[in-house]
Amino acid sequence: MKATITTLIIGLIILSGLGASAIQNTENITTEPNQTNPTELDDYTHTVFIEVATAQFCGPCHYWNQNLYSAYSSGDYDFQYVEMVVYAWSWTDILNQDAYNWNNLYGISAYPTSIMDGNYKTIVGGNVNQLPNFLNSCGSRTVADIDATMTITWLGDATMQIDIAITNNEATTYNGYIRAPITEITSRYETAYGDHYHFGFLAYAFNKDISINAGDTYTDSITWNGNDHEDNHGTNFGDITANNIQVTLGIFNDNDGFVDETVAARIETANDPPAAPQITGPSEGIPGETYNFTFTAEDANNDDLYFYIDWGDGNIEDWFGPYASGESFTLNHTWQEKDTYTVRAKAKDTSDAESGWGELDVKIPVSNDITLPLIYQLIQRLIQRFPLLSLLLSMN
Repeated sequence: MKATITTLIIGLIILSGLGASAIQNTENITTEPNQTNPTELDDYTHTVFIEVATAQFCGPCHYWNQNLYSAYSSGDYDFQYVEMVVYAWSWTDILNQDAYNWNNLYGISAYPTSIMDGNYKTIVGGNVNQLPNFLNSCGSRTVADIDATMTITWLGDATMQIDIAITNNEATTYNGYIRAPITEITSRYETAYGDHYHFGFLAYAFNKDISINAGDTYTDSITWNGNDHEDNHGTNFGDITANNIQVTLGIFNDNDGFVDETVAARIETANDPPAAPQITGPSEGIPGETYNFTFTAEDANNDDLYFYIDWGDGNIEDWFGPYASGESFTLNHTWQEKDTYTVRAKAKDTSDAESGWGELDVKIPVSNDITLPLIYQLIQRLIQRFPLLSLLLSMN
């Protein structure tokens, strides 16, 4: 993969030594360009895997979260990462026991610390200038000829089936271990300054030793139910949603503990069109008067919605929005001529999937016969204009 060095947000990191813990930064952060000259890179030999030790109370971790996500979103580097949120709001507040055990595996005591490809490279603190070169160094090294695939099937109710296959293309047995963190793309956990972490760790799908004979393929499968897992605060993972989950598989060799292969998978969900909008408002009216109508529509995928409205008299409202699924809004309209008009509305989601039409007939009288509701409306309008009329009517 050809990549160029990108401009990243530089955060101020305060550390009391490499073996010490990160101190929260309370100063304002300015955006500065990375001064390294762009260079053209060779194709990576594999996708780099970064595991980040972080904590919710850590101020510098907030900025590193921004920097790392910026590099990831740029598409200029071939890597996947997971935010291992070890602590919540104090040193005694362990947020996730599996993250804490991983933290101790590498002897981490400064936050943030980024373990790249199983400690082939390590960034302690938020030294953003190291990130491009360290990524390229990891991505260009020689690795074992290992291929992996992973698929995720959403089963509903916070439950998914995760299947992996790892093929050893080497002439000798491959011995190593795998870690496959289940992450929320937009994490439920926030940084010290209120941003959500990205790819926040929940639990492991796989965390085990493997051995694959030359030319063989190792397969494994689990069914993972978020209702059966929780963090150290007792927060259950039964509220996960299919479109916010990524599982990342890292394959580490036994020789030096470095990563030879990384794959990531997300849940592909079908995009259903929204339901036809519901329209509420008066079914009768008077020419020249203005009436309010309320519109709402639901989307099964919870996508934002845009609306198209045909008032039936040649006037339209052409694809406006967006509105959240289930959110209602009100528009008004005036018909000048006597007729029966059909108000029609349809919705489309952010993938341009359109609903059917929702309809409501509105009668603007076509004859001299005025119905009782219209008489009542006329009386109410007269009373508003001539308050004494109300007194006269009550006397009668």
